[in-house]
Amino acid sequence: MPGLREEMAHLELPLLIEYGVLPEEKEKALAVYEKYRFSAAAVSLLRCYYSDLPEAREEMAIDLKIVASRQGADLVVLQSTRHDYIYLHSDGQVVLLGEFKNGIKDESILRHFQYKNPDDFWEKTGPSPAHLPSMHAAEATASPGVCVACGVADGELHILGCPVEQCPWCESQLSHCNCRFDQLGVGTIEDDQQLDRFELLLERQGRIPFKAGQNPSYPTAGNDPPPFSDAS
Repeated sequence: MPGLREEMAHLELPLLIEYGVLPEEKEKALAVYEKYRFSAAAVSLLRCYYSDLPEAREEMAIDLKIVASRQGADLVVLQSTRHDYIYLHSDGQVVLLGEFKNGIKDESILRHFQYKNPDDFWEKTGPSPAHLPSMHAAEATASPGVCVACGVADGELHILGCPVEQCPWCESQLSHCNCRFDQLGVGTIEDDQQLDRFELLLERQGRIPFKAGQNPSYPTAGNDPPPFSDAS
């Protein structure tokens, strides 16, 4: 006989939400689901949360925040009404790492996302996930073959500065990694000459064209920080 957890995992997400939240929060919780329902990554995260509520806390999910993305894996913070949880999402699999306030202790995960140690994670992320960009809420009519941020088609190069573009050196988000500073040997990109030089270095290394699979778990351009400002 399957256990309760296995049975819950097969229920439709709206039904999981009805089981998992207080009656007065049901309408708002379903609205969050509707916001993200066309994003496969977001639905996987919400399903994982509601099918196995951390500490059995009946709290609705209010948002999903991107911490870092690299090589098809994402660190995501799920914000509930009273707590923030870090999840690892990769290849459709979702793992709860713990509460955001406790940070990340797993050295292999820190290395994958290019954090030197737990202190480096806090320095780059900050004490609260509130400022982090929300996951992209895909639309039913959106073409999976078009970049949601800069509008280029599958196989085309992103417009320089697009937050979806992957770095050709480390394969994380080009607008978030430190490779631009490392390659230029500077701590801040301050003028057009440096930007032109970096663009030349990008061309020599080989920029990574847009692929349809990049869209679901990347943040929208409007929520992203300026891509070539200073090192975080």
